[in-house]
Amino acid sequence: MIRIKPLPHYDCDVLIAGGGPAGSGLAFHLASAGVKVIAVESGIFPRDKVCGDGVSPIALAELANMGIAEAAQFKQANEITRVGLFLENDKVSIKLSKPEHLPYHARIIPRRELDNWIYEAAAGAGAEFLLGTRVTDYAINSEGALVYLRSKNREFTLRARMVVGADGGRSTLARRMHGAKPQESDQLLGLRAYYKNVNGPTDQVDIYFNDSGFPGIMWLFPKGPHDANIGIAMVAKTFPKKPEHIKEVLLAHINNNPDIKRRIGDGIADDKIRGWPITIYNPDNRVSDERIALVGEAAGLINPLSGDGIQYALLSARWAATTIVDCVQRNSFTRQDLDAYAHKVKREVSYDFALSNLLVHVPRNKTFNRVWLRVLTSMISQARDDGAYADTIAGVFEGTYPSYKAVNLSFILKSLTQFGLGAGRDLASTMQNPQQALLSGTELAKDVFTILEELKDNPRDNISWLSGGLTQSASVLAHLVKTLDARSLKNILS
Repeated sequence: MIRIKPLPHYDCDVLIAGGGPAGSGLAFHLASAGVKVIAVESGIFPRDKVCGDGVSPIALAELANMGIAEAAQFKQANEITRVGLFLENDKVSIKLSKPEHLPYHARIIPRRELDNWIYEAAAGAGAEFLLGTRVTDYAINSEGALVYLRSKNREFTLRARMVVGADGGRSTLARRMHGAKPQESDQLLGLRAYYKNVNGPTDQVDIYFNDSGFPGIMWLFPKGPHDANIGIAMVAKTFPKKPEHIKEVLLAHINNNPDIKRRIGDGIADDKIRGWPITIYNPDNRVSDERIALVGEAAGLINPLSGDGIQYALLSARWAATTIVDCVQRNSFTRQDLDAYAHKVKREVSYDFALSNLLVHVPRNKTFNRVWLRVLTSMISQARDDGAYADTIAGVFEGTYPSYKAVNLSFILKSLTQFGLGAGRDLASTMQNPQQALLSGTELAKDVFTILEELKDNPRDNISWLSGGLTQSASVLAHLVKTLDARSLKNILS
C-alpha cells in the first residue's frame, strides 16, 4: 500500500521574534526578496526603546540602502561632526572624519523614530507584522518550527519553515537555544535620560570618564537644537567590588561634573532615568542552528567599547537575509545551511570584538583603576596634538573603524611615548617641589599598599581575571596571526 504523506502547512517561510532594527531590517530584506515573513513585536509602533540613540555612519549607509534616507524626517536628524573626550582636567574635541565610501556623518536619532522608520520600510516591502504580541517558546523538528505566541487576548501557535531571534539582550529564543541566560561577564549596564533646553554645540557628542563610572563611559548626545540624550554604560561584573549603583553614579556625574553641567546649563530632565541590560558578543555561543538564527543583540552583536548595537543589528539583518533567502529557495534549513550566516558573522566581527572584549576585560579589575585612568589621560593628551591619532580614537568609538585599527606600531608607540612623557613630567614636577614630592610619595605608597591588600584579599578573583585576560589575549593573537599576510604586516608597521 502506498502511503501519501501530507505536505505540512506553513503560515510563513520565516517568523521573526522582535521588530527592532535587526528584526524589521531582516523583514525588509526578506520581503524584498519575495520571502513570506511574519515579524512579531511586543510593542505598538511608534514605541520607545532605551538606547543611546547614536547611529553610526555604517548604520546610516544600511538605512540609505533600504531607501530610508530619502525621507524628510531622516534628513532632519541631528548630524554629528565632532566628539569631545573628557577625563577630570583633561579634555579634547576631535573632528570626525568620514570615509569616502560612507554617505553620512553619524546622527542622533531617537529609537521611537528610528525603529518606526525601519518597521514602515519592512511593511511597505510586504512583511507582515503581529504587534502587541510576543514569542514565548518554539519547537524545531525536521519539518519546520512551531512557534508559541501570546498577545493581550489569546495564546496561539504559528508554523514556519524557520524562526529568527531578534528579540534583544533578554532574547527568549537565545536563552532557549543556548540553554541559559547570558553570563554577567557578557553584559553591560546602561541608563539613559532625556534633557531639554540644553546648550550646544549641537554637532558634538561628549564622552566622559571618571573613577566612579570606570570601567564605563558616560555621554551627552545632542538630539536636536535644544535636547539631549544623557546616559552611562558600564560593565556589569567588576571586582574587588561590584559597580556602585549605576543610577547614583550617573546622577553624581550630572550634578557635579563641571563639563557636563556647562552643557546642561538650565536644562531639565524631560523623562525619568531608564535602564537596560546590554548583552555583548561571546564567540562560544552559536548564532544559528537547524531552522533557527539569531540577529542583532540576541546574537550578542554589540560593540563592547561603545555599547553600539544599531550598526550590527542592521548589518546582521542583511547578512542573515542572504543566507535565509538561499535556504528558502532550496527549501533546506539544516545547521550546515545556516552556518553560512554564522561564518559571515565570525569573519566580520570576531577579530574586532575579540580585541574590544579584551580592552573591556582588563579594567574590570578596579584595583588598578588609577593606572587605567592614567592610560586614558595620556591618550587624550596625545589626541590633542596629533590629528591622525585622534581620528583613530574617534573612529573606534564612533564605530566607523574597527578597534583593531589601533593595533599598529605607530599608534601603540605614540601611546607608550605619551604615557612615558606624562610620567616624566610628574617626576620632574615632584622633584622641583619637595613637599609635593613627599605627598606624591605618600599617595604612591597608599596606592601600592591598597593594591597589595586587594591582591591578597581577592586571590580567586585576580587569578580568574588574569586567566580571562590571557584567554582573550590568545584569541586576539590567533586572529592577528590569521590575517598576518604581507599587506597586513605593512599596515601594522605603518
